[in-house]
Amino acid sequence: MCFSAEASFVVSGVLLVAGVGAIKKVNDKKDVFIAFIPLLFALQQLTEGLLWLTLESGEELPMQFWLANLYGIFIGVIWPFYAPFAIYQGEADKTVRKVVASMMVAGIGLAVYTIIGLLSEPVIASIVNQSIHYAHDVEGQQFVLGMYLFATCVPFILSSNRLLNITGAVITLGFFVSFYAYRETFASVWCFFAAIASALIYLYIIDQRMNRARG
Repeated sequence: MCFSAEASFVVSGVLLVAGVGAIKKVNDKKDVFIAFIPLLFALQQLTEGLLWLTLESGEELPMQFWLANLYGIFIGVIWPFYAPFAIYQGEADKTVRKVVASMMVAGIGLAVYTIIGLLSEPVIASIVNQSIHYAHDVEGQQFVLGMYLFATCVPFILSSNRLLNITGAVITLGFFVSFYAYRETFASVWCFFAAIASALIYLYIIDQRMNRARG
């Protein structure tokens, strides 16, 4: 599968429209953080698109370093905390909220772990098999990946909303497909598909708006 700067920019543009549209259509403040998810993915894909350009130039530019590590911050710092936090804020079921709160704690732990890791060993990016490989050693990789799934995907799956369940299922499926089919460039490929799946958030916001209008 071929990825490129153009692919990242196209996805970023689509998600920018979807994200802004979702935010504008929110009519219940509990959904605001969920509505911001496509917009955050738009910024992440924009970052990777710019990184593609610096990598394809063939020169090791300072910008390349900062873009690679900004992408690492999106993956390891922002999403482990923000995903469960957004679902927690939008969830009405008290039992689900309690479970998702535990995922927020795990997410905070992962975020701190990533910050420490990036400070001691910054990410180095390179193009491998027409995708971007982010070089960074992760101690206890299997455990970290398990906790990452727990913090970023499971909150969507446990949500009491069907559209969020579907979003979580698609992102989780993308995780396993990317992990086994694109092991060396897993982080880039999975986030690309997760970004596309986040467009479903727009449908969630529309559905919530219609339900409120009917209710």
